[in-house]
Amino acid sequence: MAHDRAERALAAIRANGGRITSDRRAIIEALATGSDHPTVEELAERVWKRHPDVNLATIYRTVELLENLGIGFHVHMGHGPSRWHLSDEVHQHLVCSACGAVLDVPDDVLDPLREQIAAATGFVLDAHHFSLTGTCATCSKVA
Repeated sequence: MAHDRAERALAAIRANGGRITSDRRAIIEALATGSDHPTVEELAERVWKRHPDVNLATIYRTVELLENLGIGFHVHMGHGPSRWHLSDEVHQHLVCSACGAVLDVPDDVLDPLREQIAAATGFVLDAHHFSLTGTCATCSKVA
């Protein structure tokens, strides 16, 4: 699965005239691995385990390229640094303000809200870069 996700991202770069370097491949493979949303620094740690010579600036440029091509997103989860993921599995993020758990929900969950906002204001919501905070099911039972 991770290999397929990485290959789709690499194919999109090629289709847009980009080169596939060994550094880019290592970065994209590291991003495609796991179901979390790493910061650039966490992504760098993953990359450096197998490819210690990849420069941090290259990692930043690669995630920016992914976002510019629409095949990667950054998301703000609270007050911390941006977190990154590939866009092949578009979803929204719910972050528990009590325990920090992140729940991924299908993108279409926000469709009614998007429609209401558009109807009321004409504003087209792009929710890919933010998370919604609240209390998860476990923490809300404790409170």
